[in-house]
Amino acid sequence: MQVGLNILGAENLYAGRIRPVLDVAAAADRAGVDMISTGDHLGFNAAAHAERVRTHGFPFPIEHDWYEPMSLLASVAAVTERVLLNVSVLIATIRPPVLLAKQIATLDRLSEGRAAIGMGVGWQEAEYTATNMPFDARFGRLEDTVRACRELWTDAPTDFQGREFSFEDFHARPLPVQGRVPVIFGFGPSRRNFDRIARVADGWTVNPADMQTFADSVTLLRDTFEAHGRDPRTAIVQVSVGPERRDDGTVDLDATAEKALAWHAAGATVVVFRPATFCATGEEVPELIDWAVGLKAVGRTLVG
Repeated sequence: MQVGLNILGAENLYAGRIRPVLDVAAAADRAGVDMISTGDHLGFNAAAHAERVRTHGFPFPIEHDWYEPMSLLASVAAVTERVLLNVSVLIATIRPPVLLAKQIATLDRLSEGRAAIGMGVGWQEAEYTATNMPFDARFGRLEDTVRACRELWTDAPTDFQGREFSFEDFHARPLPVQGRVPVIFGFGPSRRNFDRIARVADGWTVNPADMQTFADSVTLLRDTFEAHGRDPRTAIVQVSVGPERRDDGTVDLDATAEKALAWHAAGATVVVFRPATFCATGEEVPELIDWAVGLKAVGRTLVG
């Protein structure tokens, strides 16, 4: 089992300052955390945001700061040595594919091979309108985007012909360090979506709303990998784990550990914790890091 920290919103534990968040990432790296993650939105239409809060309990106020994830992860890369660098999830289809491939390849080179990017299509049409990207057929566009990125990450020059974009004899450097940069799709669990993952991606990052069917979904994902001729044991399954709380509202780390280990036993390969939801102040973050790293040994015992 790998453990990760999602630093989205962690600056709020430090009076809005981002530099201490980089110090947290460096401390997590030294302690044995496996992944540093963040989230992605370019912006919000106010009415769409309010509707998302009403219908889905979207937990972020419209005033929340959303640092551009590739830029933030490049800063994390500079202060860490071993953690994977992850977005959960990058709205890939509001970005030009060639630019996206360049950003990820650059991050992978800056970090000496540590990029592991979650991708999805988002939920807000306003982000597509604002970036002049088509909202329709975005799932197919995501597959084309990943295929184009893999071409650009493999060789230069290269060619690609997609449904909406193409390039020919195109030189794009640097190439990433990794022969295959991991791409993890943030989709709802279905055979069609798992087919998409098995065709072009490397794993699944799970929406908390889909955890009720988690064990069955992991079985379906692995079966789909096998049907596509891929080793089902290589499928990444990334789960975000929120804090369990006592009746008085305080965080119960023991109960949270039980939940995280249960997800691991059911098939999660990476469990991710967000300090902004666990901690009231920055002083509490080191304890969270030590607790998360300690779970790895327990997870190994369960598997063994």
